Amino acid sequence: AAYHDEITQALITFFEGGTIAAPKNAFRRATLTAFQDAFDLGYSDGGGELPVDAEANAWLEARTQEEFGNVDALFEQAKELRKDKKFDYPVWIAARADGYSSTVMSVYNSAALMAKKNQMLTFRLGQAEKHCRTCASLNGKMHRASWYISHDYIPRKAGCALECGGYNCACWLEDSDGNEVTI
Repeated sequence: AAYHDEITQALITFFEGGTIAAPKNAFRRATLTAFQDAFDLGYSDGGGELPVDAEANAWLEARTQEEFGNVDALFEQAKELRKDKKFDYPVWIAARADGYSSTVMSVYNSAALMAKKNQMLTFRLGQAEKHCRTCASLNGKMHRASWYISHDYIPRKAGCALECGGYNCACWLEDSDGNEVTI
């Protein structure tokens, strides 16, 4: 919620006549904090102990840099949209804030899986009318958490390698005790 609010405020500041640098930097700082907090929480909830190892740190750094690129592209788009004085920016801002906020959950899920490394997890189909081929083929199969990460088969992670891209995916990973690992 805090990340959503900070994103919203940064974009409002820009659309109401601010320069691009300050709001973009505010957005990036909020991203850095939200990603680190989500990663630490996910890693701890996944059973890992902080501080994380170098490999996990490198993953988080790469994912954060990727998101910074997305933020830069967003502000370039916003710069063009701001030229249209009739543009309904509050609706656009709300949609962008919702989308960017949801990425924090994928950082949490990835961290929880990293903490589980060699633990065997079972892929389970969620409640959906139709499943993508990847999810359907993985249903009931067991792999190490590290395998799911290396293949980017993380249910509900937007932009993952599942055919559905994780968008609107209701599937999950389950540990040997029947506990859902991804949220």
